[in-house]
Amino acid sequence: MTQTQALEQWWSSLDDRARRDALEVEPGDFLSEALALDLQLYGVHVPDVAVAFDLDGDLRRVVVHVQPRTLTDFLTGVR
Repeated sequence: MTQTQALEQWWSSLDDRARRDALEVEPGDFLSEALALDLQLYGVHVPDVAVAFDLDGDLRRVVVHVQPRTLTDFLTGVR
């Protein structure tokens, strides 16, 4: 299955509200964990980047999900 096919399956599974929410994602935005996991369940590759920082001696780690180019292109086409 191609990434485009995976995105098409994901999109067809969404209700109207979820589609509106997805269309609010702007190119270059990081994805919410929920959206990233949903896309991954459909086989869409969603890169994640861990960011570590020291906050007063307490090491913190945050994972952000990068918007894949295939999603950016797909949503642009839907719009």
